Amino acid sequence: MSIPEIVLMLLGMAVVTYGLRVLGFIPGMAARLPAKVQQALAFVPVAVLTAIVLPEVLHGPTGWRWTLANPALWGMLATALIMARTRRLMAAIAVGMLVFYLLRALWGA
Repeated sequence: MSIPEIVLMLLGMAVVTYGLRVLGFIPGMAARLPAKVQQALAFVPVAVLTAIVLPEVLHGPTGWRWTLANPALWGMLATALIMARTRRLMAAIAVGMLVFYLLRALWGA
């Protein structure tokens, strides 16, 4: 990818990001958005967080880590399980980090 293409891509991402943020500040704009769009926008934080976390968990410095000996994978799964059952964010994060660090210490990863 050439430098102009990278700059154009970054500018496009900036326009989209800024445009979505501005929508919330325009008085009455949220009320004018169709219900389907409002419903879809509620899932944006989850989609962005997933896009950030999954590559970090499943891809390491040496390549893809599709193995059961991946402490980050087990930490992520523990976090998701606790969050689904209790809906308590801090508890889910604490359990996920505990699982991650314990397995990393045990497996020497």
